[in-house]
Amino acid sequence: MDVETLKSLRTPPGRELLAEAVASYGTEGDFTLGTRLRRSHPPGLVAAALTQARLRQRARAKFDPDDAARMFFTPDGLEQATRASVSAHRAARFAGVNGPVADLCCGIGGDLIALARGRSAATGVDVTGVGLDPLAPAVAPANDGEHGL
Repeated sequence: MDVETLKSLRTPPGRELLAEAVASYGTEGDFTLGTRLRRSHPPGLVAAALTQARLRQRARAKFDPDDAARMFFTPDGLEQATRASVSAHRAARFAGVNGPVADLCCGIGGDLIALARGRSAATGVDVTGVGLDPLAPAVAPANDGEHGL
């Protein structure tokens, strides 16, 4: 996935496609599902939606299922993401900090979500994420946005 594909998935038609892909993933074969979705959507966007459906399913092992169902992932980002329980523990350590908090290797933003939740409850959102992966600066804020942060 690239930044433009992520943006496309976040549009109303992209969200509709993604919802259909997620709802149907695992209930019919990947080939059959992909063929059906490509009848009404661009092939590249269908591939990205199917990848997100697969990654969201796998993400349930690391994230709360409700969070995983709303997040966007890259294969590497999911693999490298911190488990939600660990992120929550880390975030609790920063809850009382007055001033900004930075996540210097934010990846897909799992730790940012926990930090922002803790900070918004205590002192307001003052969290910044930095990453080297060119897609991370788009995925992390998208995930924060999906959680209303």
